[in-house]
Amino acid sequence: MHISAKRRLMDILRRHPRVSLAYIIWLAYAALETWIAPEAAALATIWAVHGLILMLIMKALLDRAPHRRGAFRIALFILAPLIFALIQTSLDGLATRWIGPCVMGIIPTPGISPIGLDFNLVFKLNMRVYLWIFVFYAATLALLDEMRETYAARLQMDRAELDALRLQVNPHFLFNALNSISSLILQRELTRAETMTTELARFYRASLTMGGSDLVELDEEIEALEAYINVEVLRFQNLAVTIDCPSNLYGAHVPRLILQPLIENAVKFGGSWREAVAPITVHMSSSDDTLEICVENEFISTAAKEGTGTGLRNVRDRLRFHFGDRATLTSGPEGNRWRVVLTMPLLFEATTPA
Repeated sequence: MHISAKRRLMDILRRHPRVSLAYIIWLAYAALETWIAPEAAALATIWAVHGLILMLIMKALLDRAPHRRGAFRIALFILAPLIFALIQTSLDGLATRWIGPCVMGIIPTPGISPIGLDFNLVFKLNMRVYLWIFVFYAATLALLDEMRETYAARLQMDRAELDALRLQVNPHFLFNALNSISSLILQRELTRAETMTTELARFYRASLTMGGSDLVELDEEIEALEAYINVEVLRFQNLAVTIDCPSNLYGAHVPRLILQPLIENAVKFGGSWREAVAPITVHMSSSDDTLEICVENEFISTAAKEGTGTGLRNVRDRLRFHFGDRATLTSGPEGNRWRVVLTMPLLFEATTPA
């Protein structure tokens, strides 16, 4: 049983480095106090135990702090070590003066002991030591948080780049387009096959030659989108797509290929498989410093239920990566239409707002 408990403790320490650090700090503290005054080993253990408990409480408090940088978070990381060092010093004094001579009277008092010294002097000396300990731990927690956030941001950036690359290549779309071209050739519809081939090449030329930045001008995005739509219209002849964008917004910057998944969803769930015409509209507008893009298609409840929401989720993640809370994506039925609305900062330079 003892071995099992020890293994569980070691497993916890391996999985939780912050807890491990607190454990190591107070283990080292107890060892140092014992080395300085072996007679005070029992008291040093008591000091270390309530120090460890307080440090873990402080950790839990700091872990609950908002991860965004701000005055509250900074103030919390400054005040928390001060408060917990004060509590630790007070408990240290109580343990020394009450438990030491009274409860643990059988333990000999070391030659140099805080029991016989002036209380204010002992309090100040201990406060200084404990303040350094708790400040060190809080600073380490802040550093670990920063490292974790940096790693998460880098990972999110890599995923966004992979998503953008996947959208540029779009193997599923390429396979369907090539299959349609092959079918048209076999059916001797050479004019349509040639047109689809041209539009397919235009789409990939537009998407693959976009700048290295993941933000592109809206007119470039529309050019790639029009080529994509033209291929889909040739595949599904009942599609009718309208794009409405004021010329003053052509220079606005948006995440590249951010609209293509929305049109793909509209084509898939907007009735492309029906004989009746399936109208899709794309409307861009601006208000103050906000760009709004609205995509609408006919609402078919059965098709909406069959969707997984992956396309919209990917678009929402990309918007959040670039613009944080300043961008939104909402979707839902409005009458007999399904409406998806994107809002993002209106930018005319390829810079992501802080």
